[in-house]
Amino acid sequence: MARKKTESGSAPLKRAGMAKIKSRNQTSEKDILAFTQDTSNDKQRTPLTTAQREDHLQPQPLVKIVNLSTGDVLQASLAELNQQMRDFKKVVLLIEDQPLASDMCTKALHDLGFDGVQLITNITEAAQHFDDIIGNLTAPPAAIVIDLGLGHDSGFTLLRQCHAAPRLQKVPILVWTKHSDDLAKTFSKYLGAQDFLLKSDDEAELRETLRRLMQDVA
Repeated sequence: MARKKTESGSAPLKRAGMAKIKSRNQTSEKDILAFTQDTSNDKQRTPLTTAQREDHLQPQPLVKIVNLSTGDVLQASLAELNQQMRDFKKVVLLIEDQPLASDMCTKALHDLGFDGVQLITNITEAAQHFDDIIGNLTAPPAAIVIDLGLGHDSGFTLLRQCHAAPRLQKVPILVWTKHSDDLAKTFSKYLGAQDFLLKSDDEAELRETLRRLMQDVA
């Protein structure tokens, strides 16, 4: 089956370390800037050209569809994303740059019966994908799972984009991250995240948190 690889109750922060994702992060100056900076005068991203969208080697935006039954990973065009929206009643968007974490999350979603999963590993491409949703070029996902530590960028940038866009404001968001300080949770909840979970090796905890996230999705 094809599958692509925000203000209520919160999950308790867990201190158990994730065996394969060991380090813990604190909210950094980069994160605080992403949360507080004035973006009212920011330039709009340049719209993608038809050639960029139809590039068979690297279609834009860079959203991946993972086929669990075959293990294949497909770099999806906009048309393929829209087809997935038609094929699956509930599509979950996962924004995560660590393969071990994305595999763990997609497996948990699969265990819960959600095989329509989109995976974005780069904050720039995630922002472009949100622009496509805001511009009504593709439908919003049923839910979003996002990591705050995305390379040298901050996931708070994406949370702010969701918080400001009517088409994304009602999409339930789980922040699943190694950021272990209270400030990360406070910022996330302020920007509309429905739930916040500290990364660990507890698959059952992740599965239960995802189940809560999805249970009220129409």
